[in-house]
Parts: sequence; C-alpha cells; structure tokens
Amino acid sequence: MINYLRALSFLTVIPLPFVPFSREEGELSRSASCFPLAGLTVGALLGLAAWLLLILLPAAPVSVLVLLLGFMLTRGLHVDGLADTADGLIGTTGREKAFKAMEDSAVGVMGAAVVLLLYLFKFSLLAEGEAALFLPALVLMPFAGRWAIVFAGAFFGSARKKGLGDLFLDGLGWPVLLKASLGGLAVIVLLFFWHPALAYYAFLGSLLALAGAFLLALYASGRLGGINGDILGACSEIGEALFLAGFFIGARFF
Repeated sequence: MINYLRALSFLTVIPLPFVPFSREEGELSRSASCFPLAGLTVGALLGLAAWLLLILLPAAPVSVLVLLLGFMLTRGLHVDGLADTADGLIGTTGREKAFKAMEDSAVGVMGAAVVLLLYLFKFSLLAEGEAALFLPALVLMPFAGRWAIVFAGAFFGSARKKGLGDLFLDGLGWPVLLKASLGGLAVIVLLFFWHPALAYYAFLGSLLALAGAFLLALYASGRLGGINGDILGACSEIGEALFLAGFFIGARFF
C-alpha cells in the first residue's frame, strides 16, 4: 500500500502529505512497482469526469477536456519530458547538444510539434473511436502509459549521473519490473472476467505501449549512452497513444 501511495504522490498532484518519501533510500524506485495501479487510478478519475461530461457534451469536446484534466492532474510531468526528448533527439545531432537541448527550459520547435501531433492523435482516437469503448479506453490509457515507464526503465541505465531520473533508474531493476508487470497483468485478467473482449483490446494496446516505449528507450540509449527522466516521460506519453491505437485496432478487427 505504501508504494502505491508513493507512486500516486509522485505521479500526480493529489495531496498526500502523510506519505513518507525519502529520495535517499530507493523509495522512488520501489514505488514504480505500483506505477500501473497509480495510472489506473488516474484513468478512473478521468473516466468519472468524462462520464459526467458526456451527459452534457459530445465526445469530441469531452476528449479535449479530459486530456486537459489529465495534463493538470499530472502537472504536465510527462508532457514536459516528451517535449524535451523531441528537442534533444530530433532537433539536434551529437550527445552533448542533445543534453543541452533537453535541459533548456524553453520548448523548441521539435518539442512543440511532437506534443501537438501526439495529442491530436490521442484526441482523434478518443473522439472518433467506437462510442461504447470511449470510457474503458480512457480509463486504461494512463495505466498502460505508467506501465511503459517501468518497462523501458528496467532495461536501460542512466545516461548521466544527474537528476531525479538517475535516482529513479538506479534502483529500477527486474524485481520492480516483475512486480509492476504482475500488477498490470492482474488488471487485465480481472478485466477478462468482467468483459473478455475489453481484456483482449487492453492486452493488445498494452503490448503496443510497452513495445513503443522500449524502442524509444533503445534509440535514446544508442544516442545518449543511456536514458533519463525526460525519456521516461516520453515513454509514458507515447505509450498512452500507442495503447489507444492498439485498443481501437483490436476492437475493429478482432
């Protein structure tokens, strides 16, 4: 339970002042075992908001509002990482130039373009997908994105011994990944007993999310000699988008 609360405290703006959190004792890395469940909690809050908004508004404006709510609920943590990753990996050549671009507080052209296009992709999938699947897709999207962070982070070391990302990656190994993945699979199994078709769609979407995050981290590691917190944030955002794509592809063809 304490790791779940720490994960929720780190990944969201939900006030949990009673949760002890020490950066020096590996607590952040251990809390990653509950990242998928914390993501599911975020998704449940988005789903509740969307359910209420759909009483008054069509799916398209509701999609915009819940994506905005998700941004606010997570204080834009992963969106910032996505923008910095795009500026560093697309907008530059060379390792040191990439780090410099990623550490710059200003968002460059590449970062702005990638964030805009990725959110348009998410919006179009939610707004134009099958109406009956809107809420389940929305609830499960953050779940897959946070699982993708742990999956990518467990395979690659830190690019630089600097910052919160390095602290997180240092303690992130196979035991944490195993616990996180068992939690993720448990959610899908429980979903299967409730609605088998949704479980198939969620499994396909999650596979795409994890694969996309791994490939991004693999490319970043080749360019930078490792990954960092920005790369992990980008893994979450790309994982969410690929989850939605896989979820709706599954619904369409299977």
